Amino acid sequence: MKRISPMRTRQSDAPALLELKTSLQTTQDALNHAYTAFDYTSDPELTEACIFEIRSLQARMNYLVRQIKELEVCAATAVTAHAGGRARWI
Repeated sequence: MKRISPMRTRQSDAPALLELKTSLQTTQDALNHAYTAFDYTSDPELTEACIFEIRSLQARMNYLVRQIKELEVCAATAVTAHAGGRARWI
């Protein structure tokens, strides 16, 4: 499994963005736990349950990543518009 590095947070991040990043980290931890449970499960029914949980968490991570990217693009657009059309780094 590909490990995602810890999310970098900035003081200028919006509260919604911070919440999404925290949720993404929590979901990644849950996904690691689900993979560990899958590795140590021998019962076919529990294996199936682990697979469903892994798929569910992967879908949640994909959603959160899309939302984070969307908010970051919106924030970058707002900064550019605020700077009079010229890009400005915060």
